[in-house]
Amino acid sequence: MPEVGQIKYDLKELTTLMLRDQGIRSGLWMIWTKFAHVVTNIAPPEGEPGGPAGPGVIAMLTEVGIQKVDQPGPLSVDASEVWKEKKPAASKRGRRRSE
Repeated sequence: MPEVGQIKYDLKELTTLMLRDQGIRSGLWMIWTKFAHVVTNIAPPEGEPGGPAGPGVIAMLTEVGIQKVDQPGPLSVDASEVWKEKKPAASKRGRRRSE
């Protein structure tokens, strides 16, 4: 098997993995994220051209989780459907890989 440098999951796949990990078998669930934001002045490195300095925002992802929802939506996953699927073998799953 070639060396893998990156494996990607879309948001519904990530939700499904977390439902399986937690053994959740019922309800509608969706992914949620928590960010930390910092406002600061941003300037190009000293002595290098790069445009004007100015205020900017830095966002950092601090948590990822799932939450139960009442209505289906574009990001929701029905936990009962997750457990109906046969879990494919890891070697045959065919994940999207970037090397």
